[in-house]
Amino acid sequence: MLAIANAIAPLDTLGNPAANGRVTLISIGMSNGTQEFSTFVLLANADAQRDPHVLVIDCAQGGQATQDIRLPTAAYWDTVGTRLRGHGSSPLQAQVVWIKEARRQPTEPFPASAESLTNDLGRVVRIIHSKLPNVKLVYFTSRIYAGYATSALNPEPYAYESGFAEKWLIGAQIAGTDSLNFDPAAGPVRAPWLSWGPYLWADGETPRTDGLVWHCSDFQSSDGTHPSTSGREKVADSLLAFFHQESTAIPWYLRQTTAVPHTIGARLALSVAPNPAVDGIELAFVAPRGETWRLELLDVAGRSVAALGSGAGSGALETVRWNARRGRSGLYWARLVTSAGTIARRVVLIGR
Repeated sequence: MLAIANAIAPLDTLGNPAANGRVTLISIGMSNGTQEFSTFVLLANADAQRDPHVLVIDCAQGGQATQDIRLPTAAYWDTVGTRLRGHGSSPLQAQVVWIKEARRQPTEPFPASAESLTNDLGRVVRIIHSKLPNVKLVYFTSRIYAGYATSALNPEPYAYESGFAEKWLIGAQIAGTDSLNFDPAAGPVRAPWLSWGPYLWADGETPRTDGLVWHCSDFQSSDGTHPSTSGREKVADSLLAFFHQESTAIPWYLRQTTAVPHTIGARLALSVAPNPAVDGIELAFVAPRGETWRLELLDVAGRSVAALGSGAGSGALETVRWNARRGRSGLYWARLVTSAGTIARRVVLIGR
């Protein structure tokens, strides 16, 4: 839906186009959502690649499960409006939403438990369209791991099964369900366009293919459900990577210029994997035969963080491994410099 993404432009607080207005990205959800998104707000505000028109506001709230926000009369929606106005925005200025939600103390067996969440989320996105009518994009992220939970608030397998609830809701919109229609050409608009945000569930300390794991230390010792500082940083880093890489986010989130200018030579190539990464990255590149090359890691402001290697090009694929130090989470650039040109790739490191 790049057409929708490209249509997002700054609005004033009355929802009218404005050259000096804002594109407002907000969160909707419960306690995990506000803890994680408020950490992301700090990253986004320091992000040199964020378009200055993008205002990022945490509108999630502790204790607000889907049972609490699925009605338009719920007090939660008044809080959303208050937070928007308190940060220089308004309900008519919000255009993009990230949702992180769950049902409180679910007890039904699968699939009934996920179906209940799907129904609640369907109500929520219709309320968003009603109360925040200029919202065009909604990204869902399901629960993180809950295998360390010591309460019945939202333990496994419900955290894992929440991904099915969102999959079914997005699938229903794709299938043309009238109550989720986002396309004016197809009839009355009832909801924004729905899609996936970053998927963050992993099976505890069993690594995913991208290296993501959830340690017990990533959760608060009081309940094993809410993320600790390290857990919040993992989610925030993943959100930052998502808004830098997602095709429907790039047109409105990223500024048009970059802090690390690059000119791609015709014979240059550079890839980074895994990305996002936890412990380190492997950089694969091709430099022209006989030409000197230099590989370096830069921060978002273009300052050197590490010299990764140098040499003479062979014209064939070469690899360099870089191991991240603990606490080195955040957004970086890997840059290959040769006399034939320069090429850079964004790198996201997720804190351990």
